Amino acid sequence: MKRKIFIGSSSEGLKIAQAIKKKIEDECGDWLQCDIWNEGEVFKVNSGTLDSLIRASRRYDYGILVATADDKSIKRKIIHKSMRDNVLFEMGLFLGSLGLDRAFLFANTKISIPSDFNGVTLIRYHKKSDIKPKVSELVDHLTKTKNSYPLKPLPSSALALGYYENYVVHLARKLSEESPDWKLYIIVPTETHRLLDRIKRYKEETNSNQVFHERPFTHQYPNDLREYWDIPTTLLTLDKLVDFLNPVRGIGIDNENMEWKKQEIRNFTGTLQALINKDPFKDNIEFKEI
Repeated sequence: MKRKIFIGSSSEGLKIAQAIKKKIEDECGDWLQCDIWNEGEVFKVNSGTLDSLIRASRRYDYGILVATADDKSIKRKIIHKSMRDNVLFEMGLFLGSLGLDRAFLFANTKISIPSDFNGVTLIRYHKKSDIKPKVSELVDHLTKTKNSYPLKPLPSSALALGYYENYVVHLARKLSEESPDWKLYIIVPTETHRLLDRIKRYKEETNSNQVFHERPFTHQYPNDLREYWDIPTTLLTLDKLVDFLNPVRGIGIDNENMEWKKQEIRNFTGTLQALINKDPFKDNIEFKEI
């Protein structure tokens, strides 16, 4: 499941935003997907701009704001070139939601930058010929975060840590005491809707039985007595939390609601994978999607 990047700019900076999107998806398209502000994924019909931006800052994994020299401002009686107010506002919004490692300002050297941005990853370009190498620099920053996941307002990372500590580690120790030759498949749903029904259906399709008489409960594949599977029911918590924070406004499928839940599943799965990769039993565990 690809992580998603929001790219914001003024109308004048749109071509730079498009160049950034192309470069990122050309080089990191296996794990990143970009949405530019004018493509219809962020600002919905009949939705307020501020409301849409707040939701976007929660739903996206990264934010890139393109700051071009579009306006002028007077500071201490000196005229400075400056970015559009909305670009500055959006940068602050994504910075507050995503943190210093996942919100980036791609800025023209001609504009004045607030001193509060000290410590923020600023990528400065001076002229058009600078843009391509500077986008490569941005890609390098993104690549450094490929194997890490942020702690966000919704507790997907915390739930992953709890599932790892309370289930994965205990089960791995129990199975390793019996034999080093075992396999656990963690089944990750692509969506959390009707998760309990999915667990029941998967159990019937694989003809598997629940094993162990004490926690952690898990299921065993019938064809190989050393292979087990589990679907994290803790994801039900994410499903309900998103519904509280972003209630469905009508009958039928709410695409924004579904996308938000998918983003949290991505963060849950990535965090869990990063935790497992540090353990000696990492080769005994695999992920599957249903």
